[in-house]
This record gives sequence, structure tokens and C-alpha cells, in this order.
Amino acid sequence: MRALVPAVLAIATIARAAHADPDPRRKVIVLEYRASSSALPGIARRLVDVLAKQTSLAVLGPDQTRAIYGEHLGQAIVRCGGEAECIAQIGQKVGAAEVVLVGVSELGDVILTMQRIDVASHAVETRIADSIPAGTTPSDQQIDQYLSRLMPPSDFLRFGVIDVIASQAGARVTIGGQKRGATPIQPVKLRAPALYDVRVEKDGFVPFTTKVQLPPDATFRVNATLQRPGGGAAWWQHWYVITAAALIVGGAAGTTIYFTTLKTSDRVNVGGMLH
Repeated sequence: MRALVPAVLAIATIARAAHADPDPRRKVIVLEYRASSSALPGIARRLVDVLAKQTSLAVLGPDQTRAIYGEHLGQAIVRCGGEAECIAQIGQKVGAAEVVLVGVSELGDVILTMQRIDVASHAVETRIADSIPAGTTPSDQQIDQYLSRLMPPSDFLRFGVIDVIASQAGARVTIGGQKRGATPIQPVKLRAPALYDVRVEKDGFVPFTTKVQLPPDATFRVNATLQRPGGGAAWWQHWYVITAAALIVGGAAGTTIYFTTLKTSDRVNVGGMLH
């Protein structure tokens, strides 16, 4: 099997003038336009899977889009013939902000094109093209490269929020080695997924520390109960109670995750660790 070769258009990439980054949560639909070619089956689904995994976009593939648009979606795409204004009207009907149109045709090699079309302006924001030897398919790494050229870099930056609530006002909060101020503080937006150290301390109290495994698109709430030296843990602070509670409410992206606090001497493993 021959290796994928550089594009006929040298992996041609055409981008419009730079402007403000688009909404990283916008709705994007991925459609296929085939010029009498059955090559690269499932290519649109592969793009949808990568975008869903690596971005915060609301991504719909051809099947999900058809469920909203109607069974004549395929006919509408063919009538458009790849013309951006016509494709944008399909996106408008299903409430999308952008359409990623994947084109597959054959001229000896398979010609793969991708266009990112802005629905509001009916304009092509980015276009790439590649030539692929017949009988081969792009690797996962190449799919990643296509999308990194096609979509804005800001789409691949994902964030979560750590919301620290302390039992004592004026407690100093450090997250990820950076001082975040004294309680009460505003929720802190951070890159995710990532592991962060959280420390809450105040003179005269035992410092509270934890490690938070922050998932993307979620708010992780840490309730830090500061105790005087020698104070005992309440019944609800014991590890087996915390584990049960965390397993019930934790782990869902787009939700708020609540973690009860522990003393410095206690510890629980649920994603991160509480000390």
C-alpha cells in the first residue's frame, strides 16, 4: 500500500482574513458531497468523532442533520453542488453556525476536499484539499492535521472551572501553584482536562489541600472546611462517605461536580486525591 502523498494542491489551505475567535460551543454540522465516488467511506463520521472528542463544539454528522432537516438532505446537498451560499442555507435551516462540507471525488487518485462555511455570511472561511492514492485512507494523525488546518486553533482549547468555597472568609487560595486571592473568590476558569493542586489556608487553621482532575466543560466545586488544629472530622467527612457521594455526582462533562472536604490527614481517590 502506497503512503499518502502530498496534496495535488499541496494540502492547499485557503483561509479568510483573521477575525475574532468564534464561539467554541457553536453548532457545527458535517456533511458529505460525493462526485460519483464511493471512496473513503465513513470519512464524515471520523471528522465528527474527532471534533466531538477534541473540542467543545456541538457537532452533528450527516445522520443527525438529516433527522432535523428531513430525508431529502442528500438531494439538497447534490443540488448545491458544493456552492457555499446554498450549503449555508442548509446549515441555517438546522440552526447551525457553520457547515463543514467534505467532498470526495476521483481523478486517478482520490481528491478529498474540506470547506468550513460560515452560515451567517455564506462565505468559505477555510478550505483544504488533499490527493490520496486509491485504496488508501487517511490515518488518525492525518485527520487531526486536516482539522487543525480547517478549524480555528481556539476550537481545540478546552476549559473547566474550579469553584472553591471555604468555610472561612479571608482564606488564601492557591490553584495550580498560582495564588488566586482570599475567600470568597470567583470560580476559576482553567485549561482542561488537567490535574490541579488546590490549597486553602488561613492562619490558625489546618491547611486544606486536594488534587482536582478537572474535566473539560464542567464546574468542579470544592467545599473546603478549615478546622482548628486537633479538631476531629465530622461523620460525613470520612472517606467512605466521600467516595460514595463522589461516585454518584461526579464525572459528567457539562455538570457541576461536588466534592465534600476532608482533613489534611484523610485521603480519597476519585479522579484526584483529597488530602
